[in-house]
Amino acid sequence: MKMYLSLFALLALAGCGEKAEVSKSTEASKPMAASTEAGVNTAEAAPTVAPEERGRKLFNECAVCHSVRAGDPHRVGPNLHGIAGAKAAAADGFAYSKSLKESSIVWDDASLNAFIESPQTLVRGNRMAYVGQRDEAKRADIIAYLKSLK
Repeated sequence: MKMYLSLFALLALAGCGEKAEVSKSTEASKPMAASTEAGVNTAEAAPTVAPEERGRKLFNECAVCHSVRAGDPHRVGPNLHGIAGAKAAAADGFAYSKSLKESSIVWDDASLNAFIESPQTLVRGNRMAYVGQRDEAKRADIIAYLKSLK
């Protein structure tokens, strides 16, 4: 009889231990569930990327024709280092179109935005073979990158 009581006590204690562990694991998962329900999972939260960095990545398609390093030669398009705030068609050594040379454009945020959106709309007859970037947020990032090139 003592043996049965000992076995029963041992099983009862073993069952209590499992309940405590289940309870602990359930409670440990509650904060994670709450943070997931709130739409925030700190383990997977992406770091904020600066507009200049996003613009640098977007500029890769422009880099086929344009250099941005100070002192680099022009390519198919002019070197764009220091373009923000400069007069259009002013870089020495590049053969700009007549229409761009005759424009009175200074590359500020508004003119860069309009040109990147649709080069032919802003300056009819320019030779830039680019249809434009329709996404306003992407244009803003590219402009932020161009402005960082000083």
